[in-house]
Amino acid sequence: MALGVGLLAACIVPSLAQTIENTRVASVQTEVAEAGTDAAASDKQRTDAPPASPMVPVATLRTANPRALYRSLIEQEVRLTSLPADVAEAVMGVESGYEPSRIGADGEIGLMQVIPATARMLGYSGDMAGFAAPEVNIKYGVRYLAQAWSKAGGDLCTALMKYRAGHGETRFSQLSVDYCTKARARLAAKGYPLTGTVPVATFGFRPGLGGGTAMASCRKRCLTLGGVGRVDFAALNNRLAQVAIQINVPKTAGK
Repeated sequence: MALGVGLLAACIVPSLAQTIENTRVASVQTEVAEAGTDAAASDKQRTDAPPASPMVPVATLRTANPRALYRSLIEQEVRLTSLPADVAEAVMGVESGYEPSRIGADGEIGLMQVIPATARMLGYSGDMAGFAAPEVNIKYGVRYLAQAWSKAGGDLCTALMKYRAGHGETRFSQLSVDYCTKARARLAAKGYPLTGTVPVATFGFRPGLGGGTAMASCRKRCLTLGGVGRVDFAALNNRLAQVAIQINVPKTAGK
């Protein structure tokens, strides 16, 4: 009887061990297959998100610190001008809130909120679909702002008034005063040495319009597609197509 039990055990134990080994191998193979599937899905996600767009380069959207990129582009553009990089960065903040997909109701595009007519005047010959790209938008926005800075003799509020209302404008509307106030606040927060005073508006007064409630970014009103960090490319391209068709006249002074 003991011999029979021993023979039975000798047969069962190897079989059980083999079963356990087969199960372990199968489990490992399953884990490897799942890992491969997850890796492929991850690669596909990295490839597909964010979606390709001629508007804002994917590399820009994936930049961990886009503000640092924008600052670098600004510094590159102001090198041959008298315009301080801090002023250009403050203008970007007031104009678009550092959102490259922002489009103003009057057709202003991108980080620096430059309208197509101004872009053409400055020599931009590409299509409007490419004008929101940060390196392009900053190049022409800074160029226009540097010209305004020069015409204003380095006076901050006058330069910003000319940037938002046109180089030929000499008066300060309430919007221009609010705009300068916001820019000065941004500069003061950075420790920029401010000089001069904020002018008094001579026209363009609106009931209830004040520095705390007025939306200076996008000059008057703006359309933000998606949200911070999200870009609805289809809507953005459609809006830009409309802008390219509708905006064919120079900016009207005295906004």
